[in-house]
Amino acid sequence: MRASIPYIQQKFDEFNALCFDGQLQPLPIRLSRARTFLGKVEYKRRRQPDGSWYYFDFVFVISTLIDMPDTFVEDTILHEMIHYYILQQQLQDTSSHGVIFRRIMNELNERFNRHVSVRHKLTAADHEADTQRRQHLVCVSQLADGTVGVTLAARTRLLYLWDALPRIGAVKECRWYVTSDPYFNRFPRARVPKVYAADPQALEEHLKEARMLVRHGRTIHVVSQHVG
Repeated sequence: MRASIPYIQQKFDEFNALCFDGQLQPLPIRLSRARTFLGKVEYKRRRQPDGSWYYFDFVFVISTLIDMPDTFVEDTILHEMIHYYILQQQLQDTSSHGVIFRRIMNELNERFNRHVSVRHKLTAADHEADTQRRQHLVCVSQLADGTVGVTLAARTRLLYLWDALPRIGAVKECRWYVTSDPYFNRFPRARVPKVYAADPQALEEHLKEARMLVRHGRTIHVVSQHVG
């Protein structure tokens, strides 16, 4: 399933009463199409005179990029509620998933037969499950050591990255494409020059229906014929 805001709110209220004795205050809920996380609690913070942090302005964010089993979505919501509890109570944990987080997580898993875990990022297998077609602006870079890398450009950063990527010392050649192949969903969209390693054979296969991009000044054109 891909969670909706009403569903997240329902589960938040249910887990708040069941697991946190209703101590969690209501907060805004936002959906995301993020590729790098399943959920997170956004917040602001300021340093206190004693050196500790004060946390405020919380927002609950759940990614709907991947179609997940109901129980996995529930455990993701509960995972983020543990973070929110720690932040709202102004507790100073030893790390993001430190001693306090792990103690609460283990207690909830044991008491309520949950499977909340510390691992909370999308894996390669998760990205394989994302088969939605969306348009990608892809730079394929040939590196000095013979390896091949991929950069997906945010549309507003295309011209900047077109100029910046060739300036990376290890990059010897750049070719740009537009494609909707779901294979490229696994790569994050870049706003700064960054190259991600890719399998050359997989790239060749998944660029078969791509179209090349060429540049004239500040204008980008799509070459009419398919690649290959």
